[in-house]
Amino acid sequence: MDDFLEMTAVRQKKGVFTLLYILAWIVMAICAAFAVFALSSVVGMNYETGGAIFRPQFLVGVVVFGGLTFLLFRLKDECRVEYDYSFTNGTLDISKVMNERRRRYLCSVETKDMISCGPASGPAFQKALREPNVKTHNWFCNREAKLTFFYFQKKGVKHVMVLELNDEMLSVIRSKKYLPTGAWHDADGNAKYVSVS
Repeated sequence: MDDFLEMTAVRQKKGVFTLLYILAWIVMAICAAFAVFALSSVVGMNYETGGAIFRPQFLVGVVVFGGLTFLLFRLKDECRVEYDYSFTNGTLDISKVMNERRRRYLCSVETKDMISCGPASGPAFQKALREPNVKTHNWFCNREAKLTFFYFQKKGVKHVMVLELNDEMLSVIRSKKYLPTGAWHDADGNAKYVSVS
């Protein structure tokens, strides 16, 4: 029988991030207005000669305020982030969803390739973080949630990813069917499987 589970990690405390999202829109609108004004002022009228005059100082304003507008447009969606996790027969896929519209694929990893994993606390997690040249990926929304780390190597690069998985998905991943012997480490350092019917 195939195992297929999917879940979405959503931010529980949205107040500050909603405020930042609204603030980003306001500042973005102001920057866009300044950029348009600066663009309309790049070429002006020389009233003495009756000809056009180029004013480069306004071109700087177009670049600065236009750049800020674009940057805020790209970053505002970071205030509304969710993570989608799907597990299919030993393959764990992670995607980042921004503002419920833009999806960015992050990673796919086979659980049989896990070197170590367990709660994002305790000696196994700290040991994984201390590995030389390891890349850390914090793919979760709520720091106070029950977080799980996965340490693996892919294409010669060491990775530690921290995810916010529910108990159902975690229990399937922790079974003998998918996880290598000795890979799982509880917060107290013990390595063990769980029974899955």
